[in-house]
Amino acid sequence: MNLLALDTSTLCAAVALERGDGERFVAPVDASRRHGRELLPAIRGLLRDAGIRPGELGAIGVGLGPGSYTGLRVGVTAAKTLAYATGARLVGLDSLEFFARSAPIEALRVAAISDAQRGDLHVGDFARIEAGSPLLRSGPTRIESLEVLATSWVPPLVVVGPGVARWDSPWPAGVEPIDRHDPDPRLLLDLLKDAVAANRRDDPWFLEPIYVRRSAAEDQWESKKSR
Repeated sequence: MNLLALDTSTLCAAVALERGDGERFVAPVDASRRHGRELLPAIRGLLRDAGIRPGELGAIGVGLGPGSYTGLRVGVTAAKTLAYATGARLVGLDSLEFFARSAPIEALRVAAISDAQRGDLHVGDFARIEAGSPLLRSGPTRIESLEVLATSWVPPLVVVGPGVARWDSPWPAGVEPIDRHDPDPRLLLDLLKDAVAANRRDDPWFLEPIYVRRSAAEDQWESKKSR
């Protein structure tokens, strides 16, 4: 099966394709690119490099966030449209799990963090039974301030994700940050393959990004309406 996976929850879009024979293709990562302008050409380029047509895609995976409001909307809309047009299976993926999979395989407990704006971070907790075993969710995504996290993390713990760059205080003892701001896009393909193996499928009409909370603009609008 030909697989396409993408994530636009951060400034650097991750786009990767796996052809049915197992060969993988990855779009170059460039933080200066704009998702709305560059995402579709990146997908088109991967299809061309792989020598397959859009209609030959078997499944499309897209990161649902949390993350950039605008970026998520662009990525999810592109994936939904492509799935609808081609008939490919559509699967929503956990962006924080994508980041978490960049942690070393010997890490038993992993926290994936990303910028939630307003001085906060999105946090996803993951764990594995033993080194090399599957990394699984151990709690729902939550929003925490840097101050709370600094006193609440229990070591040993590996921390990954774009939120690592936001940390401006000493790391607690036993908490190991790994600054891999741009995880290997091929990790998205691994997530998608796991989802396909589990027979997961999402409806293009109803799949939505995971924002966790409203944007600042929405809060300001609600505040004006209540005056």
